[in-house]
Amino acid sequence: MITLAVDAIYRRWEDHRQRPFWRMVQLFVARIFRGGGDSDSEGLDLGVGLVLTLLALPGGFVSILLFEKYGTLLQWMRGATNIDPIASAIPDEYFFITLSMAVTGAVAVWRWDAIFPDRRDYMNLVPLPISTRTIFFANLVAVLFLVGLIAVDVNAASSILFPLVVGATQNAFFFFLRFAAVHALGVVLASVFSFFAVFSVLGLGMAVLPPRAFKKIAPYVRALVVVYLVTLLCTSFALPDFLRRLAGSPPAWTRLLPSCWFLGLCQSLRGRADPALSALARLALPGFGAVIVTAFCVYAVGYHRHFIRIAEMTEGGSAGRAAKRSRLGEGFDRWVLRTPFQKGCFRFVWKTLFRSESHRLVLAAIGGLGLVLASQALLSAFENGEPPGTAMVSADGLSIPLVLAFFIIVGLRMVFEIPVELRSNWIFRLMLDAEKHECEPLARKVILVSVLPWVLLISFPIYAYVGGWLVGCRHTLVVVTWSLLLTDVVLIRFRKLPFTCSFPFFQQHSIVTLLGCVFGFFLFAVATPQLESWAFSDPVRMVVFVPLAAVAWYIPRHIRQNAMDVERELIFEEVPTRTIEVLRLGD
Repeated sequence: MITLAVDAIYRRWEDHRQRPFWRMVQLFVARIFRGGGDSDSEGLDLGVGLVLTLLALPGGFVSILLFEKYGTLLQWMRGATNIDPIASAIPDEYFFITLSMAVTGAVAVWRWDAIFPDRRDYMNLVPLPISTRTIFFANLVAVLFLVGLIAVDVNAASSILFPLVVGATQNAFFFFLRFAAVHALGVVLASVFSFFAVFSVLGLGMAVLPPRAFKKIAPYVRALVVVYLVTLLCTSFALPDFLRRLAGSPPAWTRLLPSCWFLGLCQSLRGRADPALSALARLALPGFGAVIVTAFCVYAVGYHRHFIRIAEMTEGGSAGRAAKRSRLGEGFDRWVLRTPFQKGCFRFVWKTLFRSESHRLVLAAIGGLGLVLASQALLSAFENGEPPGTAMVSADGLSIPLVLAFFIIVGLRMVFEIPVELRSNWIFRLMLDAEKHECEPLARKVILVSVLPWVLLISFPIYAYVGGWLVGCRHTLVVVTWSLLLTDVVLIRFRKLPFTCSFPFFQQHSIVTLLGCVFGFFLFAVATPQLESWAFSDPVRMVVFVPLAAVAWYIPRHIRQNAMDVERELIFEEVPTRTIEVLRLGD
């Protein structure tokens, strides 16, 4: 009986899904989640499952790392007793709020171009006996589905694991349920707010500006939005403690940070908000409603203007004038890119990283995880209220550039394996000499150009300012040296032009490689800053880095020297290693 009822409901739902409106909703949802390649293209095709997994990883990973802070045994070993878990969780809850806002806002920036119909959708849908109003509402439902799915996915792991970690010190199961419900409500509302806030900013430009002007300024607006989201995430290391110390009304500038609103809302729902957080909590729901109304208004106006102009759009962009070579570019070609191979292929690799949506997504996901861990290290460094000079030379403070450098280097090495337009690599097959071993030096220069400039121009001044010139020079030397050594390690036996070789086959040592990456992270970004912090108390102790660096330098070079010539030749196809080689003596 139950089976028949379920089958009837399922058949009715299937019939309902086949209606034009819901078919278009499915079309727009699939278009929004399309990973950057058509089904018939060779290369990376990111499915919905992989995208959702990448978005959920940061929250779950950070929640697991917080076990050290809230573990009962570890607290007892530190001599900490009678700890208020709700008060201790305020900085971490604020971090999860800013993390959800940053990730969801980044998704809105990333998928902005796919939200509205394009010329192909217009040409396929307009001739059909479907009203434009139906198309509008189908696209609107797809957008709302996207918002709900992303908000739930980004916060699903942290909404379960973080309350579980915090509630481990309590015997009452009701504490876990209440804490989890309030936390889930706060981070989900923050995610939805962030998405519609980004949508309102970009949609307002589309609704007000001429199409040509909006197309020119849109990349800059999106870049500013990303900078704001990263800045909001970085406030998690100092702002929660600042809010807890406030005795009266909060400053006016805190009212401009939506993350403070939702932190105050969570504390108010628990009945633990002080006057400052209570004042900020009163802004959460009105601000949330205002951004929703604004987003719907600009969406309606922007969609109307965009839809009626689709027929006038050309499929290809106009050819621009050739970019002029700057003196900086000429100097870079002269002193860094020594050969024609490096000059041409370096630009190919660099432009692919910026133009390929799939490669940007994978690199952004890996870099985003590094940014999350670096933010968590920054939060841990300032957690005890130490002055900046002391906090930044602690193990957590010193690990920040090492964490970022590790994920950039490893992320680029992984992205190099992803092909783009594999059928077009014939031009490289014809022009490049397979016996010239220039792929590894090229990949090394791409990686180092992505790491060394910000280490020298951003990391060094910060550490020199807070810790002194000697600390800045020592730490920068360690970061640069370790980055060079890690780059050599990850490029062992690398003999491909990035993005032009087929996917490597899964082999038995792939699991070992993954475990090696995890082990390498702890050596590179956890053990090294702890050793460096220990060595800062006595400059003579820095000598301990010399034998470690010598071993890390010798091993890759020894492997390269013992490699056969055939193992150094340029390849364009990954051939699986045969377990048994047949001699075929009878042929």
